[in-house]
Amino acid sequence: MLARIKKLRTFLGNMASPHTCWLLTRSLETLKARMDIQATNADKVAEFLSTHPKVERVYFPGMLTEEDGMQYRIRQKQCLSNGGMISFDIKGGEKEAFQFLNALKLIKLAVSLGSTESLAEHPATMTHVDIESPFKEQLRITEKLIRISIGIENYEDIIADIKQALEG
Repeated sequence: MLARIKKLRTFLGNMASPHTCWLLTRSLETLKARMDIQATNADKVAEFLSTHPKVERVYFPGMLTEEDGMQYRIRQKQCLSNGGMISFDIKGGEKEAFQFLNALKLIKLAVSLGSTESLAEHPATMTHVDIESPFKEQLRITEKLIRISIGIENYEDIIADIKQALEG
């Protein structure tokens, strides 16, 4: 039993500090409200991206239709919202992806996503860089893929930032 606890401690760390526990408790009080805002914002951003001429494809649960079969049914059964994570293929390749990412002003480039602020990344060269190429292709992690974690800022500000970066 002690060996199991030591192994878990390696992955989970030691005990959380009292301050960390307090922060966690305080943050949980507003989690539902923050997630609702994030999901609403993501719906609006995904809708904008799906109609932009420089966006090839949007990957977002809210874009699934009955034609998507099992994925659509799973989303309908398991999800109360579409969440706040959006991926999309920009027309072009890595060069265009980084031009877009570098032009963002409100949305920050980051590896760790899921904050209250909108964050973006290039999975092929950041979080998924160590994945073998054939598997990356199977998962559609290409040089033109961008992932954005939508935050709780005003959705019009998020869309304006994405728009100026796409058109810049």
